[in-house]
Amino acid sequence: MEVRIERLEPMHVAFVRHVGPYNQVGSAWEKLCMRLGKEGQLGAGAKFIGVCYDDPEVTASERVRYDACVAVGDDFTAADEVGVQTLAGGEYAVVTHAGPYDTLGQTYAEFFGQWLPHSGRELRSQPSLEFYLNDPDSTDPADLLTDIYAPLEPLT
Repeated sequence: MEVRIERLEPMHVAFVRHVGPYNQVGSAWEKLCMRLGKEGQLGAGAKFIGVCYDDPEVTASERVRYDACVAVGDDFTAADEVGVQTLAGGEYAVVTHAGPYDTLGQTYAEFFGQWLPHSGRELRSQPSLEFYLNDPDSTDPADLLTDIYAPLEPLT
């Protein structure tokens, strides 16, 4: 597993919250992209990010929380189901998952179960982030790329 350490700056995002199984987040993305598309916020270079609050191995599937997010400017305002939040900056361990979204759990298991315990690092109390690097509507599922960001405590 190839893991790199990256520093993220805090990021202002528009989001729609989904509560339920991760494999049902599509409606949150539809609501978010409908609003942002109408406002011209989905141009080239748009950053699509998932905020994963819960481990589905620990949290009941109907209680799993996920935010579908797109980076926006500071002047973006919340309305209806689309909220605004700032994602935490700091150091993150990052691994790239190649393949369909329904196999992300395998990469998480290896990342958190094998790499993290041997890394000498500890997780910070922040959610993991998923940066979606290509478009699932025009990319074969086997070719999807997702960067998983695990928040790290600072080195002491």
